[in-house]
Amino acid sequence: MPHRPTTTEELAAIIADAAARGQTLAVTGSGSKPGIGPGAADTVLDVTGIGGAIDHDPGELLLTVPASTPLAEVEALLAKAGQCLAFEPPSPDAIWGRGDGTIGGAVASGLSGPRRPFAGAVRDHVLGLTGVTGRGEIFRAGGKVLKNVTGFDLPRLLTGSRGTLAVVAEITLKVLPLPPAQATVLLPADTAERAVRAMADALLVDGGITGAAWDGVQVQLRIEATAVALPALVDAARARLGAADVIDGADSRALWAATASLSGTIAPDDILWRCPLPATCAPALAALLPAQARLRLDWAGALAWVLLPADMANVDMHALVTQAAGRDGHAERLRGASSVPARAPLDPGVAALSARVKAQFDPAGILSPGAAP
Repeated sequence: MPHRPTTTEELAAIIADAAARGQTLAVTGSGSKPGIGPGAADTVLDVTGIGGAIDHDPGELLLTVPASTPLAEVEALLAKAGQCLAFEPPSPDAIWGRGDGTIGGAVASGLSGPRRPFAGAVRDHVLGLTGVTGRGEIFRAGGKVLKNVTGFDLPRLLTGSRGTLAVVAEITLKVLPLPPAQATVLLPADTAERAVRAMADALLVDGGITGAAWDGVQVQLRIEATAVALPALVDAARARLGAADVIDGADSRALWAATASLSGTIAPDDILWRCPLPATCAPALAALLPAQARLRLDWAGALAWVLLPADMANVDMHALVTQAAGRDGHAERLRGASSVPARAPLDPGVAALSARVKAQFDPAGILSPGAAP
């Protein structure tokens, strides 16, 4: 029978009992990201019932929130104060069709949106955590003030660990003001090589760019600034890069929300691979892909999304990314069935280090043993 604790203390007791009995737990929230979910276990540990107070200090740019809080609720709360999550967590709904998920899921998955190269990754914005180890021990790491660096390494370690090291109950985040005005410059680019070159050229000059992506047809360059400064920055970008279309305001924001989540891009039977790699290697990867594959680039070319039709399920993206980028890139299948593993085995040294870290937090190996951080 699934466990659904309502307090951190109850959570700790459940985990301690499971550890004593050797019972594995599939740590789950709203279930919005099944492709990187906990995998099989003896029973489910549903953490969506753990509540708590939300503490938002707009003046200090701080937000402390229960991990079970819906992501949409967090973003709406911040927007009312003219603030945002700077790592721009993508909604998983377009990929898996199970809603937007929770803030805890966003941190546990470690997935960042288009602003990552410009504002930092998820782990750069997590200041503190309260959680429970695989021993059933409650811990608190980090703090609620920006100048307090005590325990910063632990929040960074647990961010993206997918519930395999500890179960997070509460999170303290650094937030940032919403940019006052936004526009997107659109440049035609019919190949990944031209797209990467255009994005690199644009980034040579600091012009308020906070997003650079390619949808297979055109490069998208997001520029954010004050309402007074934005027109001059857009004009400068257009003059530097040549003829370009521009969209602004709500249209620009909608475009980047879709870019972050791949909304409107994925067909029902598509197989989806997420491939971080150096931007300079993206054209090489594009050249290796089958003709029927569709490629999208984000993070100024450093994140490749590869969409394959169902009849190409056995294309080995691990091998293609390795051929294009060597050890500097990797691939993960987020959606679709295939005989190719969703994640490649870790290098022996990395695997040994991961095992030692896992043993420190979860010595009995009960937390999401089927997941791969």
